[in-house]
Amino acid sequence: MTKGVDAVEFVSGLCNAIEKEREVNQEATFGETWLFFGCRHKDKDFLFREELERFAHNGTLSHLIVCFSRDEPDAQGIVNRPTYVQHNLRLHAKNVASILLKDKGCLYVCGDAKNMAKDVNDTLLEIIGNELQVDKLDAMKTVAGFREEKRYLQDIWS
Repeated sequence: MTKGVDAVEFVSGLCNAIEKEREVNQEATFGETWLFFGCRHKDKDFLFREELERFAHNGTLSHLIVCFSRDEPDAQGIVNRPTYVQHNLRLHAKNVASILLKDKGCLYVCGDAKNMAKDVNDTLLEIIGNELQVDKLDAMKTVAGFREEKRYLQDIWS
């Protein structure tokens, strides 16, 4: 789940490394790679759009899921929805839970601490709580375990 330049550079570096490894080792296998990307304006802020779309098209990124929080309605009056990363996380909650709980996947969050990172964390607690059918405290303990195992990393700023 990412927002901003640092995140795109991280994902781009990761995807380039995967592509290079596949060139060297045709048998190399990788788990699913999901990118939930959010920014304000599709036309102004969707950094590295072509590169990210290429990674999604060639399978280096399994899923590229984007949202734009400040885009105006189109000619038909339709606004891009969902608007924020956490909305897309909820739409894909079963997949997110499965990757973290069953596949021992990792989660990297990059963005502002005040809003995006907090909202993503709250959504993650909701997803884990619902999947495990536990209360918020137990969900918090599970997420804390992800942090201890270095499977939930944050690059956030205020």
